[in-house]
Amino acid sequence: MPPELSEATSVLVVDDEVAYQHAIQRVLKAAGYEVLLAADGFQAGVLLLANKPRLMTLDLQMPGLNGFEILKFIRQHPDLSHTKILVISGLGQAELEQARIAGANATLAKPFDNALLLRSIAHLLD
Repeated sequence: MPPELSEATSVLVVDDEVAYQHAIQRVLKAAGYEVLLAADGFQAGVLLLANKPRLMTLDLQMPGLNGFEILKFIRQHPDLSHTKILVISGLGQAELEQARIAGANATLAKPFDNALLLRSIAHLLD
């Protein structure tokens, strides 16, 4: 990726479980991505508007705003609607399918394989 597109490598990780935040962050940083962390929907909104990352990973089950509400907010916001969203959730296949219908570009079930996480992100940013 050209250096002038360095902001393109910014990924926002949204998950209320610190262990998952850190696991995703570790894998992404090792692959050269800049990582921003948010523990809830409010933090996610602030970081999205301030940093405009090209991609975010999103957990569906969180206190306050859940993942579905965040998806709706992003897809309705003109400045954010282009953001690629990879939902990473421990919920079942039905909920993952609902997330795709609600605007997620891709989904990944928890627990996930690190290589699959990186492939999914690379595919979305390609």
